[in-house]
Amino acid sequence: MIYERLDIVIWAATLLVFALFGARAWAVETAGAQLYRTAPRVRVLTIGAWLAVIALAVLLAVQGGVLLVQSIITRTDPSEVVTVVPINPPPAPLVDPNFPPPAVPADPNAPAPADTGGAPPADPAAPGG
Repeated sequence: MIYERLDIVIWAATLLVFALFGARAWAVETAGAQLYRTAPRVRVLTIGAWLAVIALAVLLAVQGGVLLVQSIITRTDPSEVVTVVPINPPPAPLVDPNFPPPAVPADPNAPAPADTGGAPPADPAAPGG
């Protein structure tokens, strides 16, 4: 299923990834070059950026990535499987328990009801007389 509300979270996670990688690039360029040492802020930004990438990958898989991979493997059309959940789903129709269900029309191919009394019906194959 594709949730429209989750799209906003995915876009926010994408912006977070870009912001963290940008901040990390700035920290790397402005940090003083030390002999084989990385500044602590660069390490923290690197860990944060990779955690954001992992979170984004999970969100994308939940949103539709699994459906994409399944469609590629099984060679099916994903538009036949996708169910979009609207932001404001319509309310379910109310059913009144005291209101009788609608009448079902009689089946024209159904046999005639059995006669409970009187003489048996005449045999149509019998000779007239």
